[in-house]
Amino acid sequence: MITIAVTGGIGSGKTQVTNYLISKGFTVVDADKMSREMTSAGGKAIPYIREHFGPEFILEDGSLDRAKMRDLVFKDPRKKSVLEEGTTKVVLEDIEAIKREREASNDKALFFDIPLLFETGSEGDYDAVWVVTADYDIRKARVMARDGIDAAIIDLIMDSQDGEEKKVERADYVIYNNGSLDELMESVDLALKTYEL
Repeated sequence: MITIAVTGGIGSGKTQVTNYLISKGFTVVDADKMSREMTSAGGKAIPYIREHFGPEFILEDGSLDRAKMRDLVFKDPRKKSVLEEGTTKVVLEDIEAIKREREASNDKALFFDIPLLFETGSEGDYDAVWVVTADYDIRKARVMARDGIDAAIIDLIMDSQDGEEKKVERADYVIYNNGSLDELMESVDLALKTYEL
């Protein structure tokens, strides 16, 4: 079984790639979903967040106030490091456990959707790394249309992630997504063919 990490900056179209892989019958482990579950009501990261950031970052339902935390961590890199200590590292540990569990299966490939792969330094934990990328302005426009986030906040988020050029340089395979959804799916099919999947 080959393990493949799929990563890409915000607005790159990474989720469209992983959704397409799922539609083709592949298993995709979503690191973002794991992180969200940890910061939802009753999640295992909530006590850590309450201790390190204060109760004002916890909503009435017991979940993380994502908007408030996002504004804080992208303006203060030190706070971002504190947050990652209690969330990202735990997610990476959980991913390793999933890999061990799936080793016994007959899957040809196991994909991992990891937005902050290079930022966490975990790219060496996978057999291959696929980077989904698109031009900066295209990515920014997609995020603004999708999430309604202020343009200045998007710039901060994008600037906090490793530059696209660095990601492309470190990738084993690059999927460019400046065109249509059909063109993106064709690119994924080509990647699968290249890896004989």
